[in-house]
Amino acid sequence: MAATNNPLSATHDSANPSPTISSETHTISGILTTVHGLSELPPTVTSVACLWLLHPRLQTAQTMAPIAAEIIHAWNWRKHSTQGLIAVSFDQRNHGSRLVDKLHNEAWKQGNPRHAQDMFSCLNGTAIDCSHLLSYLPGYILNTPSSPKITKNLVLGISLGGHAAWHCVLADPRITAAVVGIGCPDYTRLLADRARLSKLDSYVSSSPPGAEFLRSKDFPEALIDAVAKYDPAGLLLPGYFNPTTRSDPGSLTEEQLARFKSLVRERLQGKKILNLSGKVDKLVPYAAGEPFLTVFKPVLAQNPAFDIEFEDVLFDGVGHAFPHVMVEKSAEWICDILSREKGGKGQVRALVCEV
Repeated sequence: MAATNNPLSATHDSANPSPTISSETHTISGILTTVHGLSELPPTVTSVACLWLLHPRLQTAQTMAPIAAEIIHAWNWRKHSTQGLIAVSFDQRNHGSRLVDKLHNEAWKQGNPRHAQDMFSCLNGTAIDCSHLLSYLPGYILNTPSSPKITKNLVLGISLGGHAAWHCVLADPRITAAVVGIGCPDYTRLLADRARLSKLDSYVSSSPPGAEFLRSKDFPEALIDAVAKYDPAGLLLPGYFNPTTRSDPGSLTEEQLARFKSLVRERLQGKKILNLSGKVDKLVPYAAGEPFLTVFKPVLAQNPAFDIEFEDVLFDGVGHAFPHVMVEKSAEWICDILSREKGGKGQVRALVCEV
């Protein structure tokens, strides 16, 4: 998401270049949709998992091709003869082949006064597009009577795509696993912190600072309403994570906690999420989503019947980047969940990895 740095620039290990993978592009609902790995499907495959790849802000679908290649080759190397894996990438709204106005992809510091509205509507639109394409993709590939069927859908998103991955796994019951790469589950807190760093007048002019940021022209009422419908923190605990107030898990009312548990069970039961963050990420700091995760993780741990797996991994020394070690972790995690014949028990893990 950085305006000057590509978070994927450190993805590839020059000593071990990514393998190549076949690809073919279809126009589905007016969106150029690239499918990776069809030619590599073994002839013995009877079912196929589809990994939806969501690229960072200011990048394109093409930047996800090496990640598709690495994860598909990692799976095929395991030789699971009846379960295949493909990946799909597409340009997010106002990116690549769908670009309308470059300014609307930029942040406040780069001169875009509607950064908060533009970014949220884009990432939410990505989740909508993903679900839409998911519905129609089988009509374009693997569509003969003898073809294996797509039986699983997973999503992996990076930066802007990582925010969208949260939306995808929350909104679409067909998406049962998500890798959130350097994304955030609390859009309001993330953008409030960015407004502070950008020294926006709507943030710094009030007393205390930030008190009038929400509902200002920089974060208007309509955006607050959208966040309450689609954002993880906004949906599951509306208003609780207001960045201008203190969020203390102990202050949750019984009604708030009951609603939270009910929605978590309804939206995420049986699903799996891998959350990958850079410990020194300044653009999407782990601290922005931490208050939400402080509530989210105990709820999962205390309710194993929800059967939700959540692995939270911090990479020491990593900023706003998706280095090769994150690709490797994603591949290992995806291969592991695809290898299971039956779902595992819900579990919560928190790790810090040195790079």
